[in-house]
Amino acid sequence: METMEYAHGRSRSGSSTSAPASLVVLVSSLVIVAAPACVAPEEDEPFVDTASFAYTVPAKGTATTLDVAGWNLEWFGDASRGPTNDTLQRQNAYDVISGADMDLWGVQEIVSVSQWNTLKSQLAGYAGFLSNDPIVTNGSSYYTTSEQKLGFLYKTSVATVQSARVILTAYDYEFAGRPPLEVKLSVTLNGTTDNVIVIVLHMKALADSASYLRRLDASTALKSYLDTNHPTQKVFVVGDFNDDLDGSISGNPTPYANFLADTADYHFATKALTDANISSTSSGGATLDHHLVTNELALALVPGSVEAYKVSTFIPSYASTTSDHFPILSRYTWAAAKPAQVVINEICANEPGSSVTGEFVELVNIGGLPAPLDGWTISDTTSVRHTFAAGTTLAPGKSLVIFGATSAIPAGTPNAIGSSTSNLGLANAGDAVYLRDATGTTKDSFSYPASLAAVDGVSMNRSPDAAESATFVLHTALVAAGSSPGTRANGAAF
Repeated sequence: METMEYAHGRSRSGSSTSAPASLVVLVSSLVIVAAPACVAPEEDEPFVDTASFAYTVPAKGTATTLDVAGWNLEWFGDASRGPTNDTLQRQNAYDVISGADMDLWGVQEIVSVSQWNTLKSQLAGYAGFLSNDPIVTNGSSYYTTSEQKLGFLYKTSVATVQSARVILTAYDYEFAGRPPLEVKLSVTLNGTTDNVIVIVLHMKALADSASYLRRLDASTALKSYLDTNHPTQKVFVVGDFNDDLDGSISGNPTPYANFLADTADYHFATKALTDANISSTSSGGATLDHHLVTNELALALVPGSVEAYKVSTFIPSYASTTSDHFPILSRYTWAAAKPAQVVINEICANEPGSSVTGEFVELVNIGGLPAPLDGWTISDTTSVRHTFAAGTTLAPGKSLVIFGATSAIPAGTPNAIGSSTSNLGLANAGDAVYLRDATGTTKDSFSYPASLAAVDGVSMNRSPDAAESATFVLHTALVAAGSSPGTRANGAAF
């Protein structure tokens, strides 16, 4: 397939080429060619009766799971590239999407807005938009009507869009002129509502060294963005990644090794396709299209649900009439949110300087619901050191830091309070910290040895950070900083 990339008023020789050459939940696929200098406005096509080439595609989605799909719809609606019969391509796309019955679709290579709007109007129960739609923040600045665009479709009975925007625009070049589309959603299934984020992306194509390095830099930028901005959110990244997971099509290591190495935070659902040597394209070869999810979704993945849906079985001449990529599907269980669970995440027993009021205990709610802390206490082996005031609540995924005294809270520390006794009394020679609810039931505790309180200003922190079954280590074993009250160990916000 001929490829094209787009410039959006950015120099290709300046800083846009200097993103870090390292690794980095959306829908991806890459393309490269010179964009036409002038494209006439699109006109509605004359009516064509498509009933004679409608096909039945079996359903893959279910009523009780969240069903996610990504699909590169090769040059969809383009008059001169991709499948030659745009009306037939649109009808086949309708047959696949309506038949597969998935809840969410991230699509790539949508060119014709009018063909997209027609397709969308025919899909009963679905709504959607393209990356240049007015509702998409930054969209029209990076996507025009005549070029390939990212798109998103969703069942209105399942999801409500909260916001949409084009992200990582500083890496426009690394993403081949197609920066990712991020959609924030409220999803309701089985009587349970929760928020998710879908990122649709289309990575740089081709096996040459320069293209590989751009994918590598885009992957690095993407992971940094997710680590910093969505450390506890449920995120799907779907699309044409234009490379595989067990090695690059360029002969180098996979550009997505950074995600694969961070097993605590990310999971490639489509690694199963790579491991089984299942291609995502009609021409065979590597698995180029993927679904990446954050750890908040990894355990919800339905075993055996990941599939490169070979709809060529149902649609004759699929590769020449519809697309050179197959839809990639995955399904996820959807249950009630995990109950609130508050853990002790960081303890500073050996305060910086000589004032013991600088001691602190950091709590994190790693559950999925708010945690009411009315009447809860923090104690050491000697006595109760803090009692939480009525009305104190800790939101899911957030932290609360209790310092020895309010006067010791460093400027800018988020969500911090002073202890009700003005003294946490944590011993450097070893002690224990207990978190108990209003009934006196211990919700979490940690007995620490002197070795974890031996250095002034260095705290002890869970490793991995904010993980339920983690052990405590010196903060300097995680990062150079001695402590991180109110933020993740790496300084990112909770």
